[in-house]
Amino acid sequence: MPPLRLRRRRATGISPRVDCVFRALFADPARAHLLVDFLNALLDRAAPIVTVEHRNPVHLPDFVGDDHTSVDVKAIDASGRIFQVEMQTWNHTALRARILYTWADLYEEQLREGDGYEALRPVISIWLLNRNLFRNAARFHHRFGLWDPEEALRLHQDLDIHVVELNRWRRSPPEATPLPLRRWLAFLTEAERWGDVPEDLQHPILEDAMSVLETFKTNRDWNETYRSRLDAERVRITEKRAREEAERARAEALRAREEAERAREKSEHAREEALRAREKTEHALQESEHARMAQQANQEALAMRLREMEAQLRALGVEPKLS
Repeated sequence: MPPLRLRRRRATGISPRVDCVFRALFADPARAHLLVDFLNALLDRAAPIVTVEHRNPVHLPDFVGDDHTSVDVKAIDASGRIFQVEMQTWNHTALRARILYTWADLYEEQLREGDGYEALRPVISIWLLNRNLFRNAARFHHRFGLWDPEEALRLHQDLDIHVVELNRWRRSPPEATPLPLRRWLAFLTEAERWGDVPEDLQHPILEDAMSVLETFKTNRDWNETYRSRLDAERVRITEKRAREEAERARAEALRAREEAERAREKSEHAREEALRAREKTEHALQESEHARMAQQANQEALAMRLREMEAQLRALGVEPKLS
């Protein structure tokens, strides 16, 4: 008798990248172990993070009817290091500035009146991007700090910004990606198509993460919240694309107008050059006519003088022999 094959669950159809699901996974204190495991997998530090305290906690039931949940997760570990994790589904033109500003805001808000700079603790900012930010990058995980590139000197260790390009990893996952990180990257990019965790990625931590997706799939209220968030995100993307298309059309119209203006100015310049050339030609013709008239006048004056001299000679009885 052939062995029984277990029936796999149908795909959840729930994307962990949608804001409400992302925060349910990583901002709920009841699932702090998911955030700890993700941070350790990504940062791969010699001294792993053991516990974190959420600075903007959220509980799964809180999502129902809430249309304004932010998409970032903030937490602090036992040593005082601050972690910010944000999922960015659509890159905008000011994203790089926003990444830096958000880090600076978290760093600055640590100090209160009377605090010294020694009270500052590192801020580790992690941005998960659904779309690539760096056009010609070879790696999917980029880490930024304060460095002198000429001498490889670090100004300070407190600025630590990580940018993870999920689409770059999805298209070409490096074989050297450590298994704990590969689990999370695969989950974040593929889990909506999973029924069960793939055999090569199975781990209790991902089973817990999948249970969150199952909740959003099976609970009617949470599923409606998910669908409304997904629809709102699609509307934002559609509106953004429409604005970008309108901006491109406006820029193209502006370029066409500038080119037409340059062509008009060039045509006007050519017309002015032609006018000056015509005026120069007319002036030369006038000068030539004046010279001709002066020559004719001189010839007439000379002829008159000759006639006068002939008359004078005849008066003296001399027959002139002028030729």
